[in-house]
Amino acid sequence: MGYLWGLIQETSRAGLRDMQGCADTRKVFTKSREYRTDALRHLSNGVSSTPRASQRPVPVVIDSAAGVTLTDVDGNRYLDYALGYGPLILGHSPEPVMHALRDALDRGLRTASVNSDEAALADLIAVNVPCADRVAFVNTGTEAVQLAIRIARATTGRCRVAKFRCNYHGWVDDLHVGCSPGQDGPATLGQDPRASEMVTLLDWGESDAARQVLDDSFAAVIVEPAAINAGCFAPPAGFLETLRDVTRRHGIVLVFDEVITGFRMSPGGAQACYNVVPDMCVLGKALGAGLPIGAVAGTDGVMDVVSSGRMLHRGTFNGNPLSMAAGVACVSHLQEHAARIYPRMERFAQRIRAHIEHEAARNAVAIHARSVGSALQVFAGVRRVDGIGDLAGIDRDATLLLTEELLREGVFTLPRGLMYLSAIHTDEDISTTLAAITRAVRSHADRPGGA
Repeated sequence: MGYLWGLIQETSRAGLRDMQGCADTRKVFTKSREYRTDALRHLSNGVSSTPRASQRPVPVVIDSAAGVTLTDVDGNRYLDYALGYGPLILGHSPEPVMHALRDALDRGLRTASVNSDEAALADLIAVNVPCADRVAFVNTGTEAVQLAIRIARATTGRCRVAKFRCNYHGWVDDLHVGCSPGQDGPATLGQDPRASEMVTLLDWGESDAARQVLDDSFAAVIVEPAAINAGCFAPPAGFLETLRDVTRRHGIVLVFDEVITGFRMSPGGAQACYNVVPDMCVLGKALGAGLPIGAVAGTDGVMDVVSSGRMLHRGTFNGNPLSMAAGVACVSHLQEHAARIYPRMERFAQRIRAHIEHEAARNAVAIHARSVGSALQVFAGVRRVDGIGDLAGIDRDATLLLTEELLREGVFTLPRGLMYLSAIHTDEDISTTLAAITRAVRSHADRPGGA
């Protein structure tokens, strides 16, 4: 037994040395480049989601993943802080989830049939999420947003919706507006500008604007309670409380978009952290631990139009057994270990943020980092970002260059500088990451114009 334990320890140390060794700026991406050339022949843009194409020096093709370690087709290894754009809160292939998936697969796919994990996951959501009396499942966060807006309109008999600038609620035409600083119109080509005629844009964090604009003509207000997509901004004091007060006064359905914050900030999401309970919330990402999932959760009064069957809620893959099984396993694990998991993730995010700021100052380079809970944003080309209003001055190209430096040092982030912590990142992982950040910031400072 002593020999076996010693072997395990040595293997673990060797793995850490390998991980530290992967922080070699001489990385090559030959096979990823070859794949991209081949993929572009028939796969539009060579990827299946536009942002993935922005990774520099090339969109990296991941061959395998275990824990928080990614291995690409060239054999390069990385510590993963992208985590599938947020869903992989338990890391890659966590045993509770994999066990549940194997069991579900052994019982057949059962697509478009009723399965018992649907009610089990709804029960878990209701136990943890303050606004959740009833739950309706879909497949993505975008679908969940669309269902929530339809529910709000059906419940109130009104059509107008308020959303906030630089909040993202999916890619469907009506709410895919005002997503970038200084750009209030459609976010991409091909959108029908008429689709957003019943959408009013407000400035996130501005309580006075909400008081002045919102009235009895609005069906819903949808908001990211913490603006993670925009750059990890916590809500200003009193902002969410004002929204709650004004919407209640005018009979407006308040919807929190918790696709990112749900089960990532806490088992109860941002609404539990900030103690402001909406009428409805939309969930996704971490809820499914990496499986496609979306959900709308709301009060009995708001969800009655769905519960009664009066409003249609359709989808072949809604409540699919694999996603439901993964969700039950993930939420059960997070609920059981919440007291350990969430403070640890937040502490790690704060350590990384502080180290980035320290290295930026030490190298006299314009880099700024922010964090909310277990989410972290790094901006390059700017020394300070205090609010969403400052985003117009962000140097996106400089941030892409910095995330390329991090990638070459073995730290895998979203190309735009967003990072997520998982429940299984370790102290050793963080130490390795801090050393990689030191090298990446130094390399960034040495680039022409880097400071």
